[in-house]
Amino acid sequence: MANNSKRTKGGPNKQAARAAKQRREQRLIEVDPLFHGSPPYAGYRSWLIPNPMTGGFDLEPTAPMDSRLYFARVQELLLPLYRGRVPLAATYLDDRIKSGFIVLADDDEPDAQVSVVPVAVFAEYVGHGDGNDGRRSQEVCPQLNCGGAVHLADEHAVWIHLHHLHAGGHFLLNDRDAVRLTIPPHSPGEDWRFVSVGQGATPVG
Repeated sequence: MANNSKRTKGGPNKQAARAAKQRREQRLIEVDPLFHGSPPYAGYRSWLIPNPMTGGFDLEPTAPMDSRLYFARVQELLLPLYRGRVPLAATYLDDRIKSGFIVLADDDEPDAQVSVVPVAVFAEYVGHGDGNDGRRSQEVCPQLNCGGAVHLADEHAVWIHLHHLHAGGHFLLNDRDAVRLTIPPHSPGEDWRFVSVGQGATPVG
């Protein structure tokens, strides 16, 4: 009896602790799949994280102006959309959006065919419709220098919409900065799934 007591003592507590840990990990992946879901590309291995004491990035006094503008954009525009820490891939996406075109791929091979589509067309394809999702209320212009006076509200909504979808893991940028449509993992240990254009989801190999 004593041996059985030793074997079972604390068993239910350990099981409950494991279940609670699994729920926490699952919740973290659901809330922030880019950070906790380990996307399979280099752009998600390096993150821009501000100083927790100041909320800003620590730059050298002699930092060049282009570096200051780069981190100002990340701090003012991207940090709020990516829960206070920004993967480098988000800055690559930002550059793609500013260029006006998205490179869309169904494969990661060097010779894979890609489609180059206007940002607005891609936004429509991945679900940007009438903009009635509350994101039109964003007052900060993605250009950081127009104060909302030059760029159309629709352009702001598209920019916000695409970054929200990216932050939610609905697409990733591969190592060639091409967009891959994805379904993020829902639990620890699950793989990301790729969605081919016009086809269903398939597990990442």
